[in-house]
Amino acid sequence: MSNIRFPIIICILFLLLMCAGKEQLISDFNGKMAQIQKKYVPDLSLEVFRIQLTNENDRWIINGETTLPEMKRFVESVADSLLGKNMYLNKVRVLPDSALQDSIYGIVRISVANLREEPRERSQLIDQGIMGQTLRLLKQEKGWYLVQTEYHYLGWCTEESFIRSDSAGLAKWQTAATLRVNELFPLIYSQRDENSEPVSDVVLNAILKMDSQKRGWSKVILPDERAGFIRSKYLSSEKIPPKSPEVLRKDIIAAARRMMGIPYLWGGNSSKGNDCSGFTQIVFKTNGIQLPRDSRQQALLGQEIAADASFSNIFPGDLLFFGSKDRVTHVGISLGGPEFIDQSGMVQVSSLDSTAKNFSSYRKKTLKTIRRVF
Repeated sequence: MSNIRFPIIICILFLLLMCAGKEQLISDFNGKMAQIQKKYVPDLSLEVFRIQLTNENDRWIINGETTLPEMKRFVESVADSLLGKNMYLNKVRVLPDSALQDSIYGIVRISVANLREEPRERSQLIDQGIMGQTLRLLKQEKGWYLVQTEYHYLGWCTEESFIRSDSAGLAKWQTAATLRVNELFPLIYSQRDENSEPVSDVVLNAILKMDSQKRGWSKVILPDERAGFIRSKYLSSEKIPPKSPEVLRKDIIAAARRMMGIPYLWGGNSSKGNDCSGFTQIVFKTNGIQLPRDSRQQALLGQEIAADASFSNIFPGDLLFFGSKDRVTHVGISLGGPEFIDQSGMVQVSSLDSTAKNFSSYRKKTLKTIRRVF
């Protein structure tokens, strides 16, 4: 009986060693991928990098996707060194998905398009696109598209929210759409009459195409070719001329104060409702400065300013960042000195001066850094 058991035991040990060897290879591969991601794709809210190594029926398979072509080459180099050249099936794809062909652009057609964490309506809102803004389409899934905004933020958007376009259509829109909405949330009407039926609402910084002007009204064309009328005073040239720091400080504070009382919306990024970093992004965008989407990303910009005891060296337009330990979780805009305006429940003014009526002890305690971005 012992003569029979011995080969069985050897086989079991061999299988266990094989399994252990496979698990070690997968662990080594995952470790290398983590190193690559940390070095080259440190913020996964801005670029896609999802790679997985599996073994099926003794065949190695690498699945995954990335928005960065050079990352695929890094993955192949690691796989060649660990598994051997041509000893695995490479199923990593570079986004945009080739199935989309050249139609990899979307132009937001509604006033505010919601971007969600996952391709379903109940998923968390993480960002918003506004009318006329360009989206880069990465892949499609059941009526949803994974998109990348002009500032590279990733999210899922419904196909009804935008007009899909190829590069030629995108260039045509960008050349013709020269108007920027400068009011918080006006309406576009079907006639030159505010009592006529609305065509659409729009929000601050939306982009439109001009058709004609008459008697204080502008006839505009929307991205989906709908036409309507909006008061000309609510429109400006899309191109914002360069401003001196002094003018920028004044205009940024004016834009921020216009949104006093606008309610907080997690993931919101429009003048209808916004979160803290959405608020700062909108205000700076109104003045020709494109900030990143999240407060932690915005905190990497500009020059750090060490405030004196009275905050007398803090200028209007400086960004104040708050958080705990090594994490930035909130941002506000300095009004100069200890006062700042931020989105916290609603857009409001607070102070870091303990003698002020609007003093926020919580913000004073959690202030992490102050950055000057212009």
